[in-house]
Amino acid sequence: MTTSGNETPAAPVANLRQTRKEMTAAKAASKAAHPAGKQAPAKAPAKKAPAKKQAAKTDTPKLRWQFPGGFAERATTGQTASFDGGELARKPVDGKWKATFTKGGTETVLAEGVGAAKAYTACVGYVKGQAA
Repeated sequence: MTTSGNETPAAPVANLRQTRKEMTAAKAASKAAHPAGKQAPAKAPAKKAPAKKQAAKTDTPKLRWQFPGGFAERATTGQTASFDGGELARKPVDGKWKATFTKGGTETVLAEGVGAAKAYTACVGYVKGQAA
């Protein structure tokens, strides 16, 4: 076999097994040093929020609103609810609403000429005021 003289003789690998171990160790060290390879530090357990103080419950009765003319006619007949032996009512009058409380034939006007929501608020406010 002839040589051109440009070839360098291949250096024999002294210890192939030792070289592979060193490469594996270097690779592992490289991964450990990289931030993506690190595990996040364990977080402390979350502290529970302090318990909120509950407002004292009032003995306000729950109103059960009913539709005298049926649900479909609620815009024309309004709503009624029983309270303290009387009757709360929200009735539409000329495009506005009227809130009343009737007991023993005596009608007390709670709100008049207001929107439906304000009439409801007047009825609930009356009940809360009476229950206190």
